[in-house]
Amino acid sequence: MNTPAHAILNLAVLGRDERRQAVPVLAGAVVPDLPIFGFYAWQKLVAGNPESAIWGTLYFRPEWQMFFDLFNSVPLALVGWIVARVRGLPALGAFSLSVLLHAACDLPVHHDDGHRHFLPFSHWRFESPLSYWDPRHYGMLGAGLEGAAVLVASAVLWQRYPNAAARTPLVVVNALYATVWYMFYVS
Repeated sequence: MNTPAHAILNLAVLGRDERRQAVPVLAGAVVPDLPIFGFYAWQKLVAGNPESAIWGTLYFRPEWQMFFDLFNSVPLALVGWIVARVRGLPALGAFSLSVLLHAACDLPVHHDDGHRHFLPFSHWRFESPLSYWDPRHYGMLGAGLEGAAVLVASAVLWQRYPNAAARTPLVVVNALYATVWYMFYVS
């Protein structure tokens, strides 16, 4: 899934009415993807590699995959959640649950670019028949389902957070989804 989709869906599912949960939930939604952003920035801006090399070969190198996969580890997120419960750390608990929800949402929409979600105990990688982006694996369907989920979650959040500071990012993200959908699938 796209990172903004994780943020909106996780906040809708886990944010509830307690506004103090919003920051750790958003962090847990985004942190699993941060290594990929760092990787891309390094490869594009520092190393000067073309997009085809970045996403065609470099992304799939074992050392990069290990780095990405550790941030998407279900066992590590479970350890965080257990520590949070034992120590009474609600922010860590919300963060850890959000990482777990991130992984659960990624599993059904990644074909050959999914993570090994059960590191360090297993190197198994689920390959879904559905992709959120790849047209060879029903990417239009995956993108449509993701966009619909973001729209529904945005409606939930619109009701939950009535102030402009919270609603503005919802409008921006949904406008971006509509623009990208139009550019790639309509025009």
